[in-house]
Amino acid sequence: MNIFGARGQIGNIEDILSAISKLEKEHDSVVQLFRADRIIGKEHLQTAAEMATRAWARNPRTKTLGMEILLYAAAERQISGAIDKLGVQDDTTEIAIITVGQISSEEVLTALNLQSADDVLDAEGKDYSIFKISKEEMNFASPVEIILERMALSELNR
Repeated sequence: MNIFGARGQIGNIEDILSAISKLEKEHDSVVQLFRADRIIGKEHLQTAAEMATRAWARNPRTKTLGMEILLYAAAERQISGAIDKLGVQDDTTEIAIITVGQISSEEVLTALNLQSADDVLDAEGKDYSIFKISKEEMNFASPVEIILERMALSELNR
């Protein structure tokens, strides 16, 4: 598993999805993209990928491991909610990427015409409002801790 950040213009989402599908088939790998402005650090994606991989082996909710990872990262039960929360859009310019399998970050970046930018994975200054974290919760834990807890709870609520 590899987690890295990128910058660039996504452009037409259908073209990006087609390029990702081609990469996945060529390398027998998984490539999943996320809006980096809503990813609360590398630990957020690492934990989501680990939980999704375990769930995928037991009882997957989705047709692909990439979508399973997206569900966990978004702490959602519905794919549409996860896409709304963390999915890239045509105007997305900062992207967090997870790969699983034998594909390098350089191959992904080249195929998607993106530049490496691991700073987009920094936890500071992120928009975690999409996760509806209350001020009361913030008195007891950091946004990362709260999101990780919600991911764990989403696993229990399968």
